[in-house]
Order: sequence, then structure tokens, then C-alpha cells
Amino acid sequence: MSRVAPAYGRRGRLNAANTGIRHTASTYGKAKIGTYSAKGNGHLNVESESERFVAHLLTLDPQVAAFQPQPFTVDLIDERLLFTREAVSEAWHLHRDVPGPKFYTPDFGVDWHDGLHHAFEVKAEGFEGDDIYWEKVGRARRILAANGYPLRTVVYPANSAHPVRLNARVLKQAIHRVSDYLNDGLVERVTRRCEQGSVTVGGLCRDLQLLPGLIPLLLVSGVLSGDLAHHAVCGAFTLSLAYGDLSHLSLLEAVER
Repeated sequence: MSRVAPAYGRRGRLNAANTGIRHTASTYGKAKIGTYSAKGNGHLNVESESERFVAHLLTLDPQVAAFQPQPFTVDLIDERLLFTREAVSEAWHLHRDVPGPKFYTPDFGVDWHDGLHHAFEVKAEGFEGDDIYWEKVGRARRILAANGYPLRTVVYPANSAHPVRLNARVLKQAIHRVSDYLNDGLVERVTRRCEQGSVTVGGLCRDLQLLPGLIPLLLVSGVLSGDLAHHAVCGAFTLSLAYGDLSHLSLLEAVER
């Protein structure tokens, strides 16, 4: 199977040797783009920096139970989802003489804690694809919705200083350091100080003699919260007590179209 390529690169090819899930494109000797997420079943490879960005957002979002890159293939002709390599191979041979797009593969499949599911299409800002590509996505969207996987589109911001781009990387790294650096004594000191009202990162670090690198840990653990969708974590970033609430880590909507 060949997938119509968006403007920024080539998609992988499906053949009888794979699992029915679109494999990452050939790297031609370069290192693959990888990341780690317990929600993504451990180590996973993605096709682009924009997809790694979305993997980070899915990892952070407390509403996400699990996610999988390139989870299945949409048969645009028979209007069904294909979950195995055998099903894809059979459909490919069945439709080989049919003109036009035959298949579509979403970038991510997501399971939410409330039991619902979504498929995600990921684009880099400025390389969203042409009308032909989005016509194919439109066909796939109807099939996905009928099968309980409404399609959502997330766009990776071109601006490297975009708050969500900056925060996603820092917060994802913080998740893996919480158990090493966060302790009851630190949480008690921060809670006591912030009970007096909101405070900036700079003010909190100065008052409690904290290293700024501890702030992301306090955010991902639900000790503190802030407007991560619109402001990067820096000295002027405003913090308040989260009381265990992690809703400030739901950042997908900030880059969704």
C-alpha cells in the first residue's frame, strides 16, 4: 500500500510482511525518532518530530488511558477498519485495480479513561497537505466516526517558542524524575507557601531556595498548576496550588484544529 504523501515527507509502505499497522518510514541509516511512554506501552518510534510532540501531549494528558501510533488502516473502498496484516493484504489485492486513494492510516489511536476513543491526524504547521489529501481524510473521517473513532487533527506549531512546544518537552522529562526528587518535606513547604496565594516561579524559588528545575516536577505531580497552554514555564510564570488536580496538563486542545 502506498499512502498519499503530505507536503513534508513520505509515508511508509504497507506490504504482506508487516502487521497491518503502518510502519515508520525508512530512515536511510539515520537514527529513528523515538520516545517512551507507559501509556504507549513503553518505547515507541514515530515518523516525525511533530508526532513525538503529540506523543508527549498524550503522555501528559490525565484523561488519556492509552495510545498507539498508527493503530490500524482504514479501507476507504469497503469502509471498514483493518487491524491485521492479513486483512490489509487481502484488501490491497481486492482493490488493486480501483483508481484513487484506497487506504488511510491515522497517526495515533487514543483510548480515554471515560471509555471513548479517538483517532488523531498530526500535521506540522505550514505543511498541512493539499485539497486532494484532505479529501481522502474526509472520506476516512466518516468511516472512523461510524466505527467509534472520531478523527481529531493536531498541528505542531512552527514557532519553536510556542508555549505548548516548550512546556511539553520539559514536562515530559519531569515525569521520569518525580520519584527521585519529590518528597513529602518539599511538598509541605511548597503547599504552605502557596496557601498564601498565587506566586511566580521566580518568587517561589527565591522564597524557598528552590532550584527552578523542581517546578516542572511539582506541576506534573499535581502539587502546583498554571496556564501551561498559553505561557511557557519561566521566572514570570504564575503558580497556584493544584490540590492533586492534573487538568492543567490537558494541552491537546491548545494545538487542535
